[in-house]
Amino acid sequence: MKGSEFRTAPSRTSIARRSLMATAALMACAAGAAPAFAADQTAEQSASDAASPNQAAPDQDREIIVTGSRLSSSAGFNAPTPVTTLGADRLTKMASTNIGDALASLPSFRASSSPSNSVVGSNISPVNAGARIADLRGLGPTRTLVLVNNQRFAPSTSTGTVDLNLIPTLLIQRTDVVTGGASAAYGSDAVSGVINIILNRHLQGVKTNAGFGVSDRGDGKNYFAQIAAGTSFADGRGHVVFGAEYDKDEGVGGCYTRTYCSNEVGNLTQTAGANGRPANNIAYNVHTATLTPGGLITGTVNAAGVRSAARGGVLGGIQFDANGNPTTFNYGQNAGALFMEGGTGAGLNSFFGDPALSIPVTRYNGYGHFEYEASDAFTGFADISYGHVVGYTSGPEVRDGGFPGNGSLIKIDNPFLPQSIKTTMANNGITGLVIGKLGTNFGQIDSVSKRDTYRLVAGGNGQINSNWAWDAYIQYGITDYHQSTVNDRITANYANAIDAVADPVTGKPICRIALTNPGTNCVALNILGQGAPSPEAKAYAFGTTKQRTEFTQLVGAANLHGTLFDTWAGPVKIATGAEARRDQLTITVDPISAANGFYVYNATPAKGHVTVTEGYLEAGIPLLKDSPLGRSLDLNGAVRRTHYNTASQTVSNSFNATTWKVGATYKPVDEVLLRITESQDIRAPNTSELFTTPVTGVAAISDTKTGSQVFANVYTGGNINLKPETARTFTAGITLQPQGALNGLRFSLDFYKIRIRDAIATLGAQVIVNTCNTSGASDICGLVTRNSSGILQSVSVVYLNLNRQDLKGLDIEGSYHMALGSDSALDLRALATHTFKLTNSAVVLPGTKTPVDRAGDNGLNGVPSWVVDGFASLTIKRLTLNLQGHFISAGKYDASLVGPEDAGYSVTAVNSINTNRVPSRFYTNLGASFDLIKTGTRTLQAYVNVTNLFNVMPPPLWNGNNNSVYYDVIGRRYRMGIRYDF
Repeated sequence: MKGSEFRTAPSRTSIARRSLMATAALMACAAGAAPAFAADQTAEQSASDAASPNQAAPDQDREIIVTGSRLSSSAGFNAPTPVTTLGADRLTKMASTNIGDALASLPSFRASSSPSNSVVGSNISPVNAGARIADLRGLGPTRTLVLVNNQRFAPSTSTGTVDLNLIPTLLIQRTDVVTGGASAAYGSDAVSGVINIILNRHLQGVKTNAGFGVSDRGDGKNYFAQIAAGTSFADGRGHVVFGAEYDKDEGVGGCYTRTYCSNEVGNLTQTAGANGRPANNIAYNVHTATLTPGGLITGTVNAAGVRSAARGGVLGGIQFDANGNPTTFNYGQNAGALFMEGGTGAGLNSFFGDPALSIPVTRYNGYGHFEYEASDAFTGFADISYGHVVGYTSGPEVRDGGFPGNGSLIKIDNPFLPQSIKTTMANNGITGLVIGKLGTNFGQIDSVSKRDTYRLVAGGNGQINSNWAWDAYIQYGITDYHQSTVNDRITANYANAIDAVADPVTGKPICRIALTNPGTNCVALNILGQGAPSPEAKAYAFGTTKQRTEFTQLVGAANLHGTLFDTWAGPVKIATGAEARRDQLTITVDPISAANGFYVYNATPAKGHVTVTEGYLEAGIPLLKDSPLGRSLDLNGAVRRTHYNTASQTVSNSFNATTWKVGATYKPVDEVLLRITESQDIRAPNTSELFTTPVTGVAAISDTKTGSQVFANVYTGGNINLKPETARTFTAGITLQPQGALNGLRFSLDFYKIRIRDAIATLGAQVIVNTCNTSGASDICGLVTRNSSGILQSVSVVYLNLNRQDLKGLDIEGSYHMALGSDSALDLRALATHTFKLTNSAVVLPGTKTPVDRAGDNGLNGVPSWVVDGFASLTIKRLTLNLQGHFISAGKYDASLVGPEDAGYSVTAVNSINTNRVPSRFYTNLGASFDLIKTGTRTLQAYVNVTNLFNVMPPPLWNGNNNSVYYDVIGRRYRMGIRYDF
């Protein structure tokens, strides 16, 4: 593609105009072409290597698409890459309102992003709030490639990931999940696998779905409506399909509405071995020890400016009540630099506040598909889609942990200080106080994250002759992302406002800065107590962050596939093609954010682009067919060569990459299929990893070096010097499909091993601090900043090539179908993933070079050892009953820590913990539907589903929403609705 074709993001009007022009061009081309013929419509084939074929449906596509290979399937080619299929029937029976919700139930997925994990611990982040982004194998969402009908879908985030909220659910025919490397077939990002969403582009008639959901507590109200419609014209040569949906989720309660959260479980960190306790201690009734809503005196400052802890001194144990009067603060047991066990603060964890367990999200989308078959040689098509997602997060205002943190400094001449405190200060040579403050009286920090994604596709496909076919398309996509945070503290202004003095003339409180700069608009702010600040003081000290990100992608691709020649065992098939794309990122922000001037969520400007050109070749060679040595033996191989160019406003880089795949399938008898693949896959750095400049946030960090917990700045950003990561993927498996008495039974077992080198990733702030403290590695410790007293100040969480990641595991799948008559059937299906190795060489055990194994780590950084999902469906005439069970095995709280249950435990070890086990959980979901009307193509169906039937709560070993990565944090909830098809 010519460089002139790559343009910056157009306006929305321009997008609409181009869409109309593309559609008109295709229609004109089709109208002037040769006469068409009536298109046949045959059955969909499951992509699970023909292990579980689905029944035919009248509105399914004619062409059989086998995900995991570009080769035509007409000759019965068996793809060696394992594929799991999630059909539309499962979505219907689960009453899923989007595909992301359904995929999250598959054992091979980790919940990367959803409305219920947008709030995790202290990081109440608005970034992409409400998005549903898939993470296959827990290797990160950027390593999972999302396709729609075998084509790349316009990314909806700057990291190149796709928000699955954008796909109309009623149009989904099936979703194929390639659980092995597929970069040679599909390109970059397919390190952990591919999600290929197959839409029903030949739908006839209208489908509708509307319903309502609510939790057992009466919160979490959810309203949704969906429609899909399609029709043919010109004697079946043309077809038009449309789909749209609206979904409004009001969010779920606060943390304290559920017992597991209101019992205030947390991790108390201390110096290992002190008082016979380990470094980490899981405890109940955990409260904050260095900040309160009214303010807590945690440190004193002498005339020389030296800070000392107030606790134990003349002003120790003094806080300010709602009216700003001194009152007693009771310290609990084992009080540290941030938390304590018991003491003042029961019923209010004033550090985390009371975050929503699931944030409010509103979304709607629309999709249109037009195609016209002019002849066997040419069918033209055009797609247009639009999606809108807006999520709302809310968190506590100022959270200034006092000494040994920075706290808020109040000097002795501050007129808001009570006279009794001033007198004590003067009598003891104290010139200032360090105040730990939770600014509840300043209101909440409320954020809005809004994304609008547009996608235009135009292309064609056709038969060259009986052996060869082609397809090609051009796609343009743009995501317009807006993020704003209101009531965010302006750091410099806040410091000026709380440094108040008495006006020499009027005696009223004014800002000290006003004495030397009378023209300032600074207004004094009182942080002692919980009184409401004046509107003028609030307007000066607080503001609104604004960020706009435009991410655009232009893609052009063409493919050719067919039969090269025939052998004794069948035709040798090949596929070849080329693709070019350009991804561009532009971030604009407000001036204060650009200078890192806000308390949190400071985005910074960035601009850059990545251009890619690549070509591939894939071949399938049959070696056996109906031979004494076996029923079939097929070889498969693919190679792809790619050139990348990355460019920011100041720096540019280029590099080449080669990916390949070799594999084979062997069927000794009809009932058994053996498969094996080895591939080299790549993931190039995306625009966010390359171009975003450091953004400031804050987080609570447990510092094992000082035995304390602190509130530190966290800087996140990109790295223009990143290079591609490479992965070697190996899979081997067996599929059983017995006949006779066991007809209807299907079983598969696949082993997988993925080794990633130069892995592009960020280590979490806590992981960086832990790793630095235990290993002393210079490259990791270079990301940690401390003050002159050794107190942790900041952590840089930047993207790096982190050497090596290794993953090993098993995927198990079984299904059984039994017909019980013409209108009745029993279907059973179970899927399980057993992960027995997940390591990152950058994170090692203390005093060793052994990487921490996160397999069996049920925390934020790991994956459970076993995840099992079972589904049973019984249809009896018009009634269908569904039962789903989801099991998460017991595991560790944190695999980098050592508890009494682990070998080598010692309370004096810097990574010791009082308990390092998390119990298992089993969730039960129940559903039922009944066909009120079932006449021909007209069906009226009522349904009800109960999620988490037995109201199972998550393990109480983290505070707040940290549980939501794997566990249900909401409890029992109901969904009911009506489906009407005609």
